Amino acid sequence: MQDINPRQVIESGSWFQGLPGSALDQLAAAAVIRELPVLSYIYEQGLPTREICCLLSGRVRVSISSPNGQEFALVDHEQGTWLGLPALMGDQQRVIDARVIESSRLLVLPREVVLAVGDEHPVMYRNLFYHNQEMLRGLHVLMAGILFYPLRSRVAGRLLDFARDHGKDTAEGLLLDIKISQSEFARLSLGSRQRVNKVFREWSERGIVITRDEYLLIPSIENLEGEISLFE
Repeated sequence: MQDINPRQVIESGSWFQGLPGSALDQLAAAAVIRELPVLSYIYEQGLPTREICCLLSGRVRVSISSPNGQEFALVDHEQGTWLGLPALMGDQQRVIDARVIESSRLLVLPREVVLAVGDEHPVMYRNLFYHNQEMLRGLHVLMAGILFYPLRSRVAGRLLDFARDHGKDTAEGLLLDIKISQSEFARLSLGSRQRVNKVFREWSERGIVITRDEYLLIPSIENLEGEISLFE
């Protein structure tokens, strides 16, 4: 598995805190490393999954798609994220997609082994309960934003999330170290590309968000935070 130590990856995951060494060894022995190219899926809407995985590198977008091809992106996951919790509950069809948007490497565990460890060491299920509550809280916050906040505020909120995870301090402000197109922001904020483009044009004119060689520069986080309002 090259430079990857499966046991260390598993041991550092919040899902497996408190497990004894023998349980960690059991999980590590069943782990495999998988490489996925851009646009491939970890899991797809309408299909069951029987594995859980940890994202070792790359970026994965979790989204909901409509029958006519519309997509709403819920969240982007990066290194260290564990995915696939519903796989432990049975063979129900997934209601969301997890698509690779940057070439990714995964550590994959089969459901049967994870369930066997959990049955022997219930502390794992307590960890999963806490994780699920955190995920639900994040989803509720997201839904409140979609239901009550205008598009400008939703785009600003998404951009602030990226700034927190990918912002690099420069003399001019905070520079995002990843490229995110305005079409992606439209999917992330449930708005049309045309309306999102208009938001970014206005921000550029006002110096709120500036483009630097296809990367986004935020001169003042406080000014961007000021764009989050219940009113246009």
